[in-house]
Amino acid sequence: VDVVVAGDLFYRQDLADRVIHFLDRCLAADINVLIGDPGRAYLPRSRLRLLAEYQVPDVGEAKDAATKLSGVFSFEPEQP
Repeated sequence: VDVVVAGDLFYRQDLADRVIHFLDRCLAADINVLIGDPGRAYLPRSRLRLLAEYQVPDVGEAKDAATKLSGVFSFEPEQP
């Protein structure tokens, strides 16, 4: 495996904690990690490097709803 991609998984603290633990194991195995997220509450912002931004509709919104700025990030190792 060269790359793991995670999308919109940081909306609950318990889920975010489990995902971050898994992604840290991926980094330890020299696997690149990309995250796509619209800025959810538990997004580990201090560990991310922005690669691109897109305007996207939020999940569950009506077809003509306003869009939300979302990002694609590289997940970075924790700094000591």
